[in-house]
Amino acid sequence: MESNVPSFQKRRLDDGSLSVVALVRIKGFKPVSKAFRDEKEAKVWAASTEAELKRQRDRGAGREDTTRMTIRTLCENFLNDPKTLGLKSYDGLELLISWWMNEYGNERVMGFGVTKVRDARDRLLPGRAPATVNRHLSAMRACWNWGRHAGLIANESAWPGKVMLTEPPGRARFLDDDELKKVLNAVSKEPAWFNAAVLVALGTGVRRGELLRLCWKDVDLEGQRIVVLETKNGTPRAVHLPGPAVRALKALGRKHDPGERVFPYSDSYLAHTWKALMSRISLKNFRFHDLRHTCASYLAQGGASLLEIGSVLGHKSPSVTMRYAHLVQGAPLAAHSKLEGKLKR
Repeated sequence: MESNVPSFQKRRLDDGSLSVVALVRIKGFKPVSKAFRDEKEAKVWAASTEAELKRQRDRGAGREDTTRMTIRTLCENFLNDPKTLGLKSYDGLELLISWWMNEYGNERVMGFGVTKVRDARDRLLPGRAPATVNRHLSAMRACWNWGRHAGLIANESAWPGKVMLTEPPGRARFLDDDELKKVLNAVSKEPAWFNAAVLVALGTGVRRGELLRLCWKDVDLEGQRIVVLETKNGTPRAVHLPGPAVRALKALGRKHDPGERVFPYSDSYLAHTWKALMSRISLKNFRFHDLRHTCASYLAQGGASLLEIGSVLGHKSPSVTMRYAHLVQGAPLAAHSKLEGKLKR
């Protein structure tokens, strides 16, 4: 009985339309995939391709010699796999993998060992932070492991270990009171959508991607909260929406469709708009993501526990929230006043 049946993956394109990627896997051949605008066409192609590959197999044909496979071919197969195409992080992953294709595309997979990987790491390092280099290495490791699983790379040819760089402690830049006033004053003079985006990010600590995926159905202005459904760790969370953010969202005017995005702008456009604002007010070394750190720092200074801060920010691991521990440690708790009363004589 044939276990390798065609699979189909839907992916939304930049113009809002859907693309259907058909993948045919037949034992003895490399996986074959192709994208279509219409699901019916995808199924017809998959059935035809599957039948042809089976005919070739029955005649004794097989896959091309994988010892001649190049890094470029491996990467292209990985990026075209429906499971890869379905990743939320696909665009960023494609960018990272493209570096390997450009720099090592003609290298044979069979001879790509630890020496080549370390060479790649050293070529990546100039002008890049250790974390950025590690993201490139992690992306190619994912591609390599996919190749092993797909049978394109011998299973015993594992990705080399101990090639990752040591990363410095996580950055936690946040606004002091004077900087906060400067930002709030400047952003109030910007377009209403941008003012609202900054106040929501500052008041809830949501990540930039979470902010841009937020739809009106996820916003409860009367109850002063938002529900973040698509999160980095996959766990939805509800977050309180401060008054200034509520007023900024109401200022966006007309009644909106529930499925409409609150901020229908691209990540690059938001980043560009933020960078331009920082330049105008001469605020250096402060990214849009640092609004998230600012939210956490103000919560800590207001008496919130690390557990509460982690819940607001959507941290899966308590260790991530520990970067704010120095702001919490020593802060008076409400229970301390009761303790003081007990200790008085």
